Amino acid sequence: MTNKVKNIPCKIDALSFTWSTESLLRLKHLAKIGACIKGEVLSTAKNDSITRHLQKLEEQKHKEFLGIKAFDNAGYQNVLSRYKDACSKITKEFEGRRFKDLSADSKYLVENEVAARYELSEMLKGELEVNTAIRYDKGLKNLINNIGVDLLDTLCCGEAERFVCRLNNVFTAETYRWTVKPNPSGRNNYRYSATLFADGVNVGIIAWGGENLGCYVSIMGTGCDALDIPRIYQEVKNIPGIKITRLDLAYDDHSGKHSIAVARKFAKKGGFSTGGRPSSFMYVESGTLSQRKHLVDNFKEIKEDLGQKTKSTAKKSLGFIPSKGKTLYIGSRDSGKLLRVYEKGKQMGDPKDKWVRWELELRANQRDIPLEAMIKPSEYLAGAYPALSFLNEEQCVIKTIVKKTKMTVEKIIENQVTSTRKAINMMRHICGMTDTEIIEKFLKDIVDPYSRDSFPKRLNMVTDEQSYLDSIQST
Repeated sequence: MTNKVKNIPCKIDALSFTWSTESLLRLKHLAKIGACIKGEVLSTAKNDSITRHLQKLEEQKHKEFLGIKAFDNAGYQNVLSRYKDACSKITKEFEGRRFKDLSADSKYLVENEVAARYELSEMLKGELEVNTAIRYDKGLKNLINNIGVDLLDTLCCGEAERFVCRLNNVFTAETYRWTVKPNPSGRNNYRYSATLFADGVNVGIIAWGGENLGCYVSIMGTGCDALDIPRIYQEVKNIPGIKITRLDLAYDDHSGKHSIAVARKFAKKGGFSTGGRPSSFMYVESGTLSQRKHLVDNFKEIKEDLGQKTKSTAKKSLGFIPSKGKTLYIGSRDSGKLLRVYEKGKQMGDPKDKWVRWELELRANQRDIPLEAMIKPSEYLAGAYPALSFLNEEQCVIKTIVKKTKMTVEKIIENQVTSTRKAINMMRHICGMTDTEIIEKFLKDIVDPYSRDSFPKRLNMVTDEQSYLDSIQST
């Protein structure tokens, strides 16, 4: 598309990812093999946790008793009353580990998170029941309900708070100050959430919840400018189960060399064709219907927008002048890959600004976004389409994943009955075939009825725990 390839710097304009702790990821693995925690293990772990809380309160009570003056019966009764109330709350409701918001008291949160982590560890150490016939989603729900969502919420809240702490002390470029404001409800299917602010500017959200077994962070625009991206990459690449769910890569052309007109020329020459299904597109202009005098006086500058060759024709009509900018969309959000080429300067309010932004929005549906894209935005933006190859000599391509649909036994039977019932009816009543002859006709070429090749390829079937373990070792 262009003669010379340059290594042009690009930036990250949006970053979203999810992650879990190792112990929470282990619950997902247990659910895959149908594991269930036995009742006696749960009760033992919870009783031990209550006992530890009560022992701590007992120690605190004795410390307070030592500070009471002799014969101060009112002071003694006050300490004893508060001790009994605290014991009642812990025993009855476990209120000491419930967190709906990011706590300002870090020490209090950390103490409860350590207790919750220890309690979960005790549960998972016990003997587990395994039922390979149970479905993953049902198995995971059983585990979460048995363990208790409040306990898992505490673990996730601790993770969220640590991330905000690291935003201020590790992940931030220059002198930005990060703050959070708890929201009254969750976001993105997470039970709890808080709005993120960088120097008082709303830049995204952080969400968490035990039912989701983890946390979610989404940072946009100014927030990405405030991040030390290379440092974040070094930290998060070691987090188990981390997944980028959205990544926006942007190239800013302030000179206007790679304009909307250039992008349209690229499109006509196949610059947005990647060999698969043809990309969808949308072209948008916005502005004002300008007066004739304005068209004539500024004809030289805007004749391309007018679509007219001479001033005389401009005198006779009003003009659609895209003073607020043009935008070309390639791809779609549904496919997880959307390129926007738009006149950023005009969008910001200056109709004479030549600033054009090329912005690629990637989402995790149909593709795995590599963490490396965080530190190589130019290479991954250049590899998105042939038209973008001018950005970097090295081009990294993210492949689209084509997933094979898996089906249950019941669904496969339902589909086959629907598609073959008329053929069987014909074989019976027109061809005069018996039921035995019909069955033999369908099973004629099956050699080994118990082999995996003799079952539908889309059948989602796990026979036993060992088969599951063998399958994951072979992948």
